[in-house]
Amino acid sequence: MSVATAHVDIVAPVVPGATPGTVVGAAEVLDRVNRRLARVPLRAGIPTPVDIPHEERCLVHGWSPYLSVQPVVVTGGRTQQAVLSARRATGKNTDAKKPGRAANGWIRLWGRESDGRWTVRDPSDMATGRTAMVAIPQGGPAVLQIGGGRRRPVCTLVPEGALFALQPAERRPQGPVEVRPVADSGFTLLEALRLGEWGWAAVVERVWWDEPAVRGTPLLDLAVAYLACRRGNLEQAGQWRQVTGNRHEDGPARIDVLAIDAWLARRRGEWRDLASTLARLAEAGGTPLVAEGLDLLAAELTRPPLEPRAPHPGEALHRVLAPYLRASVPSSLSSFTAAHPERPEPRAPKKAPPGNSLPFHVEADASALQIQWRVLSSAPVHGRHYGLAADESALPREPGLMASAPEELREWLIIEDEDPMVLWRLARRLLDEGVTTGVSLVPGRDAVAVALPGLRAGRVAAVLASLQRQGLVRRLELSVGGARRVLDIADAAEAERILSVLLREGHQSSP
Repeated sequence: MSVATAHVDIVAPVVPGATPGTVVGAAEVLDRVNRRLARVPLRAGIPTPVDIPHEERCLVHGWSPYLSVQPVVVTGGRTQQAVLSARRATGKNTDAKKPGRAANGWIRLWGRESDGRWTVRDPSDMATGRTAMVAIPQGGPAVLQIGGGRRRPVCTLVPEGALFALQPAERRPQGPVEVRPVADSGFTLLEALRLGEWGWAAVVERVWWDEPAVRGTPLLDLAVAYLACRRGNLEQAGQWRQVTGNRHEDGPARIDVLAIDAWLARRRGEWRDLASTLARLAEAGGTPLVAEGLDLLAAELTRPPLEPRAPHPGEALHRVLAPYLRASVPSSLSSFTAAHPERPEPRAPKKAPPGNSLPFHVEADASALQIQWRVLSSAPVHGRHYGLAADESALPREPGLMASAPEELREWLIIEDEDPMVLWRLARRLLDEGVTTGVSLVPGRDAVAVALPGLRAGRVAAVLASLQRQGLVRRLELSVGGARRVLDIADAAEAERILSVLLREGHQSSP
């Protein structure tokens, strides 16, 4: 017997500056017994219809990298629209101490010339007429550099012809400033990938495969490819390469394309093509546009292959990547501390001369950043807030994670962190990437336990180092038996060495 259904239009939350049709997140509909009825992309300005059973009371909740989404309740046949909005502040921190005094800084735009040199562009190239937003002109690869005050200058690779919002990170006026597209479908997918939100990532990715009209923008195209690589889906990555052709081979994403080509060649066992592509990567002498590309290169393509016939990337590519890895800053776009785009360094001088730049000011409450468009306009402007609301959700449950403590802890690698969401993402990453099938969330202890039998130290270390590079963790406490180690490094090879030493010490300490 068929069940009568009714249409409900799911309306995306308002993301300032988003053009109609941009995928700003994803949502799902759950019925009263928590069964998933639908998962759909959230498009700016375009409602998405779903069918729910008549008189069924359902919860619609979602995710977006631009804001925290407030869930709503709908009833089939009675509710016509499920209008999602930004989650309201709870007021818990109204008595919190203000985060210090206001701060100043500067922003500079670099462009790459035809001869490969990076030069500072005129500030008028960044004109938007709106506070806390800059426009990246056409004309090849570009870098936004932000510094001043107590900040070390940070360079962020950005695609041409895009609009970017600037926001103080972590509500610290003197701290780093985030650079992110005002609203971009590709950035939405990249953030889902960076944060390990695999379910939401799959919803956004499906748009790319189902709707050819959305293809062609660097961030969305690359995000789909890197998601296929992260899954180890050789067939899908190869199909992506056929569909995109040579669209990005000469643009800002050319190094990303080479990284994906190298991954495909290695997985297919095409050793001659792999050697050629690795040489071209070393010769390019830069980092991918997307941070996931640097992660891919560091975690897999610079490691010696298992097959004796396969070429080793050699020292050339290692020398190119090492400075970017040491100076990397957490972001979906490649970001690193540097006084000059060609010279990444972890401790870049804080007071680099700002020549041909624009100053900005951060208010004491760190909720607004105002660029002083002194070259462009004398008209006063008002700040906007593009922040992410705090998400204090509890640790969720998911099949595949055991909620009981392991019986013999000496047979498990224990990974501790005080943030339960970090532990959740770590455990889910280990499961999703097939590193292990034995993962336990240890009750009464902020820890994840990973079964030692069959454990591949190299792959576990690569996951842990990847989380460090992506800014999802700062330090992890590792223990096996009575042996303990601290992991706070983003280099996969060094992480593997630390883990190998821990495993050896742990076995020696076992009774």
